[in-house]
Amino acid sequence: MAVVKYVNLYFKLVSAGIRAQMQYRFAFIMRIIGLVTAYTGTAVTMWVMLYQFQMLGSWNFYEMLFLYAIAILSWGFCVVLFLHFRSLDTYILNGTFDRFLVRPINPFFHFMSMKFDVASFGQFIFSIFIFIWVSFELHIGWTIGKVLFLLASIVGGILIQGGMLVLISAIAFWTTKSQQFYWVVMYPARNLTNYPLVIYPKIVQWIAAFIVPFGFVNYFPAAVILEKDAPFFPANIGYFSPLVGLVFFLLSYYVWMLGLSRYKSAGS
Repeated sequence: MAVVKYVNLYFKLVSAGIRAQMQYRFAFIMRIIGLVTAYTGTAVTMWVMLYQFQMLGSWNFYEMLFLYAIAILSWGFCVVLFLHFRSLDTYILNGTFDRFLVRPINPFFHFMSMKFDVASFGQFIFSIFIFIWVSFELHIGWTIGKVLFLLASIVGGILIQGGMLVLISAIAFWTTKSQQFYWVVMYPARNLTNYPLVIYPKIVQWIAAFIVPFGFVNYFPAAVILEKDAPFFPANIGYFSPLVGLVFFLLSYYVWMLGLSRYKSAGS
């Protein structure tokens, strides 16, 4: 019953947030156009890069687009649900985080549900278009199993990226500042997902698989769906993507709650 209560409460809070954002419809539409344009620009950059060489490692342009679309789709959901965690240090420094502690609901849940960035749906528009286009170009034989695996992998990617944002934000409980770590850790890790992991040095691939597991966001799942090899790793390692995402997020949540137990108000 507690889970049902939290789900209902989450949708009520989200609905209120969406209504507030829709008061500025022009900004909402321009944000969507801006996101679609930005991601299209990256795709064009890939095409220019591969115009002469045709292949990057063993990946062609359409396979890289498929890889990119998975990353953008999971990141879109991550932005909607978790991106505001990178601003946790601002709430702590201003003393406004205390309000999340005086209400009779889980502080993590309350902070998570306070914002729902609907303008990030522009990333979904781009990703869905790319999925449809690339599926025809690569003649992907979609089956129920592959579709379910893709959906599970996207959930795994959301949890990995969301978990990283949560983990970074937790640093603020000890240092009162954490947003800089977003640019040091999260931004470079996300850029890794734009291209096949196989093009990077072995040490980078190992880190992206077992320490900062962004290889499970799109590279390993895409290799399974496209039936491509992932050198230096066990065959079909991509099937572990949902499990890796769940474990990584639970670990991040544990660290966040541990930091919360040590939290001392900074005042305002």
